[in-house]
Amino acid sequence: MESKNIAIIAIAAIIIIVAGLYASGMLTGNSSTSGNKTITILAGAGTMKAMNELKENFEDENPGVTIDIRYGGAAELFGILETQKDADLFLPGDMKYMTESMNKGYILNDTVRNVTKHIPIIAVQKGNPKNITGLADLGKSDVKVVLGDPKGPAIGPVSEKMFNKTNLTDNVTPNVVTYATTVNQLLTYLVTGQADATIIWADMTTWSEGQGKITTVEIPKDQNIIKTIPIAVTVYTKDESLAMKFEDYATSTEGLEIWKKWGFEPVNQN
Repeated sequence: MESKNIAIIAIAAIIIIVAGLYASGMLTGNSSTSGNKTITILAGAGTMKAMNELKENFEDENPGVTIDIRYGGAAELFGILETQKDADLFLPGDMKYMTESMNKGYILNDTVRNVTKHIPIIAVQKGNPKNITGLADLGKSDVKVVLGDPKGPAIGPVSEKMFNKTNLTDNVTPNVVTYATTVNQLLTYLVTGQADATIIWADMTTWSEGQGKITTVEIPKDQNIIKTIPIAVTVYTKDESLAMKFEDYATSTEGLEIWKKWGFEPVNQN
């Protein structure tokens, strides 16, 4: 009798354990937290305003999903992708870094899409007190200039190439007071009065940080170097379908309207 009771207790214990495993999802493969998924995106700092809104909307439309965005300069992001190998999506401010990532096998090549143009402009103090009308005026002796680090944000090497293209490097370089590691810092230096002029992306004129505090000067097309912002899924993704779902959203009609809202000129997805 005693052994029978022990057997009954043992069976009951097993049933309780099995029921607990099913409830936790360990046996079904669908845990109670399986709906909570996270994907990581390495994104250029200049895309922060648009990407934050895309992230918020996507998370609202997909309960349980978290989008972790790590912002930085394009070269910095490429370094993270190369060394840490754990991002799901890559969105640098220059196609150059995407191409390099593709060549090194970090990207699922058939997922690469161009999202929007990145157009450089000159930004100066409100009212343009130094009367800067073009790139050549950044070489004036009384103008303090801040630029992106040529080995940092995408705007850095772009600016360097523009000055080389127009033979202005020797004139402008003595006026550079610092080189910033992110394009966001360039706007900060300007609005806080630490510089008279800088080169940033045109879309940044929509940012509240600069509105009413800066004046912009367009760069002629024959002098300018317009870039493209691409997006792609990396080979390191642990959830390719979710990563592609976000990419599809970011390049959808709804997503492109958000890019436009923040001053970007989307690339035709057709």
